[in-house]
Amino acid sequence: MRLTITLRGADGAATFPLHYQHYLQGLLYRSLSDESFAYFLHERGFRKEKRTFKLFTFSRLFGEHRIHHAEKEITFVDSFQWHVGTVLPELTQQLGEFLLLQPYVQLANQRVIIERVEAEKRTIQQREIEIDMLSPMTVYSTYETVDGKKKTQFFNPNDEVFPHLIERNFHNKYEAYYGVPPSDRLLIKPVNVRKSDRVVTVFKGFYITAWKGRYKLISSPENLTFLYRVGIGGRNSQGFGMFRLAKTK
Repeated sequence: MRLTITLRGADGAATFPLHYQHYLQGLLYRSLSDESFAYFLHERGFRKEKRTFKLFTFSRLFGEHRIHHAEKEITFVDSFQWHVGTVLPELTQQLGEFLLLQPYVQLANQRVIIERVEAEKRTIQQREIEIDMLSPMTVYSTYETVDGKKKTQFFNPNDEVFPHLIERNFHNKYEAYYGVPPSDRLLIKPVNVRKSDRVVTVFKGFYITAWKGRYKLISSPENLTFLYRVGIGGRNSQGFGMFRLAKTK
């Protein structure tokens, strides 16, 4: 299930920090009315060995905007949209109800009016799709150095290990949710990824390298539908890895 939320600043325009993802994540968690579900999602999630997955993702904000580089801020001059995807019906129900019942919400200390909430339940029928990123995809590996410090290495779509890490991440998410491994492989191929598609985002003080662009995914329709709802790559619940089906000629 996906929600598309249309918002507008209470005074027309709305200004946020350039790195606003954690404010969107906070709004999502605050919307959850079921305390036990909210605790589970925030503190535990779905687990595969030592890995934890929240199984939701969200997009960047889309709308006419101006970027103020000196202030590191972005201003949306009119209505703007936010997309949220998940396999968890409780999440979309509680988020949708919360947004529909509020005259406004606080987002990064801005009063924001909810203009519209639309729901979409799409099932992918094909084994091969092309996708465009609604929020950039991040692929990384964390390891310990000889002096005991943890280090994170981010990979770009042309790295040899990139498709293997994408597939392993998908397998772990799928098994964490369903309890069994997927029956089909996942293949990913860059279609149109440029140097300018590289994005460095700060999330709660941590620098994350991620990639926009267009990619081809090949797997079973069930697997592709699952990814369409939960996102691809890592850190989905921090606003990474959400995609839409590309418009092809």
